[in-house]
Amino acid sequence: MSIFKKTGAAKNNRPVSPLRRLAYLGLGLGVFILAVALFILVFGNMILNGYGKSRVQQAFTAGHPGSTLQIGKLSYAIGASRLDAQSIALSTTSSSFKVGRISLTGIRVAPILRGKATLADILAKASLDAANLDVEFRGPHYGIRCMRLRASVPNSDLVAEGTDFSPMAGDEAIYIAHATRTTRYRVFMPEFRVSGLAYGELFQGKSYRARSVHLIRPTFDALSYHYTPAGPFKRSPHMVNEALAAIPRPVQVDSLIITNGYGTFRDRVAVGAPPGMLTFTGVNLSAAGITNRGDPSAAIALRAKGKLMDAGVLEVLMTIPLNPRDFSLHYTGSLGAMDMTRINAFLDVVDRIHLNSGRAEKVDFAVDVTAGHARGSLRAIYRDLNISMLDRKSGTKEGFGNRVASFIANEFKFRDTNAPHTRNPMKEGKIDYKRKPRDTFLQYVWLALQGGVLDVISQ
Repeated sequence: MSIFKKTGAAKNNRPVSPLRRLAYLGLGLGVFILAVALFILVFGNMILNGYGKSRVQQAFTAGHPGSTLQIGKLSYAIGASRLDAQSIALSTTSSSFKVGRISLTGIRVAPILRGKATLADILAKASLDAANLDVEFRGPHYGIRCMRLRASVPNSDLVAEGTDFSPMAGDEAIYIAHATRTTRYRVFMPEFRVSGLAYGELFQGKSYRARSVHLIRPTFDALSYHYTPAGPFKRSPHMVNEALAAIPRPVQVDSLIITNGYGTFRDRVAVGAPPGMLTFTGVNLSAAGITNRGDPSAAIALRAKGKLMDAGVLEVLMTIPLNPRDFSLHYTGSLGAMDMTRINAFLDVVDRIHLNSGRAEKVDFAVDVTAGHARGSLRAIYRDLNISMLDRKSGTKEGFGNRVASFIANEFKFRDTNAPHTRNPMKEGKIDYKRKPRDTFLQYVWLALQGGVLDVISQ
């Protein structure tokens, strides 16, 4: 027995080697990490949906008085570094935001643990996938809805599918809610892509910069309630250069592309009556050099092509200087052959003029704008123009007065033909239009051209 006791005592007093001590330490650390991992796997989501979610919601409410944040069920996958939320609802005094499902992957935990994390550091490798986004702006009563939004910081891209920008009320409700003249806008984009997006600068609040923005098959619809009185004048709408200059941070988009777009402009002149309508189909547009921090010669170069009333091919080239404080612009373009009676959908309602016949063979125009004053020329080749003046109330040709007015217009006011090799020499329309305080950019461009059209068809 004594032999065994001495042997055991000698064994217990033997010093442990450093290698074995390190092995014991490593084993203990491994057991601890495994225990923590098992704890997180078993209880992590419970903690996340209890204490963690509650603290985030309370902190947001405390930091933003008058606002509330509601987060649905959360789950976190350690291996994929993915945080999922079944829903998020955010409400402020001026807007509300809801998302049905959101998944955020690639969140960097190390910067958070170091205690000096910035949003750019945390999301440097992050990707977002969200569905059923709904944003409402209570002031202008408009909303944005998006079926799916995907964003990748490492890939510098953003893709939105099924995005709709529209008023939260119907057309008649908008008319009732506004005592003065207003225009309702609606935009739908099946697909919207941004490439080369500088997320780092965006997160740091430094700039809005992207290589390209691509709108695929967008539809644009504008409805003007023209029968309501104009409201008190406050300020002129921004032109393109003014709108960009008003953005406080640097903006740079190398190229903007619209593919196969569709535009509708409606003008309603009586309560409940169908509006006059102009359409532009198959619109393809490209714009380069969009910025608000360019050199003195910086300008947007725009090229657009589409069909007016799904008939005549309309092409426009436009150069918009960005630095001049006074509104300057240069644009040229052409309209191909079309049956002019296709425009009756607009003229019958808005101008109470009906084209009985007329065919345009070619229209060319060139306009220079300096300090808001447009000067230029419009050359139109057309044949067999014949019109009828319509009654302002009923919109019909009937009545002795309308027939007399139509006869005078055809015989003494308007040229029925403007073409080479005819008995009368061709006439070139003069464009001379000064910007009105209420003109929007598109209105201004159109009204300048309209003056040239009226001049070329006049006797």
